Amino acid sequence: MRTVVLRGESNRQQIVHDSGLSKATVSRLVRQLVEGGQIVEGPLANGPAIGRSTQTLGFRGADDLVCGTDIGGTSTRFILADHRARLVSAWRAPTAQVGTSKELAGWLTDQVTKACADQGRPPPTSAVVGVPGVVQADTGRIRHAPNLRAIEGDRFRRQLEAGFERTCIVENDSNLALFGELCAGAAIGAEVAVMVTIGTGVGAGVALQGRLLTGTTGLVGEIGMLPVALDGTVLEDVISETAITRAAEELGLEEPSPMAVLGGDDPGPRVLLRERILDALFAGCMACAVAYEPEVIVIGGGVSRSLGAVLPLVQQRLGDALETAPRLRISHLGDPAGALGAVAIALEAAYRELGAVVDASGDDELRRSLTVLAEALEDGAGGQSAELTERWDRVRS
Repeated sequence: MRTVVLRGESNRQQIVHDSGLSKATVSRLVRQLVEGGQIVEGPLANGPAIGRSTQTLGFRGADDLVCGTDIGGTSTRFILADHRARLVSAWRAPTAQVGTSKELAGWLTDQVTKACADQGRPPPTSAVVGVPGVVQADTGRIRHAPNLRAIEGDRFRRQLEAGFERTCIVENDSNLALFGELCAGAAIGAEVAVMVTIGTGVGAGVALQGRLLTGTTGLVGEIGMLPVALDGTVLEDVISETAITRAAEELGLEEPSPMAVLGGDDPGPRVLLRERILDALFAGCMACAVAYEPEVIVIGGGVSRSLGAVLPLVQQRLGDALETAPRLRISHLGDPAGALGAVAIALEAAYRELGAVVDASGDDELRRSLTVLAEALEDGAGGQSAELTERWDRVRS
């Protein structure tokens, strides 16, 4: 089943080759899966004279949809993909400014179900939603979400499931962004990786052997809470976009933005502010390095776009402090990383329903398909172009 799912379309000979099983065993298993409805037999690939072994095999629901969503305090990104990991639709919308989690869940599920209906498709078979807060996996309880207070508590996931009429996974947005980078971005191939997301707030995702590490209550990676001064100042108070903009306004800078503070080396009052930010960023990266020994630390979020000139300085300081320092990389995927990571986990869940255990960050076929999907997002198209669809067919064959 795993071979058929990963290839999108296969045949008995390919399954024998990929699995190492005997022809008799493969024929018996395929027959059971066909009778059970998981596998669908297609036409003969080379005409009836070639024989049964070249009959194409697909999987049930290949054209069904999954949804990955990354919800923030100001905007929300949505991605719909089919079960072959091909992009169907992608859009971004201002996050509804409502007072309750029920209203927010209703707005989100309405966005998705309407988009599915516009494509002439039923609602997604699997949905994953990234949120800017700490998520306790077993209960769905969300804490520490200052930029989206409406989702705090244990009701938001249940309300999403009521709207989707199926199980919904809720995960921390930094964790999903890291998973996106593991599948199709700056952390591909890393056994141990950390992603620090610096935007309105500051968070981090941690992955060991390609799987997310969340901890019992979801607190792993919340480095925005890390104290960086004796007066109780925490990392988020110094390096978040909100904190940098506020500090720049206090200095009277003409353009109070992270780029204005970090993007140049001109003298003046911004120099001390820049040094304070770099000291705090170094402290955060050092904390990640000594806690997890990652091969790579990916920097994402809105502030990452302002770090190109100064990140080598932080890399140098890490190299001076550590015998083996992690590589610092700016996110390859940018803003869509979280929603793409959500799609990858949604696909894993959909495949499990079919009886196939797939690792989106480790299985080459699916990872290559997600890379094509990421390129489609980068093109800014609402759906996957014919050229990218042709490339998808090549990487899955």
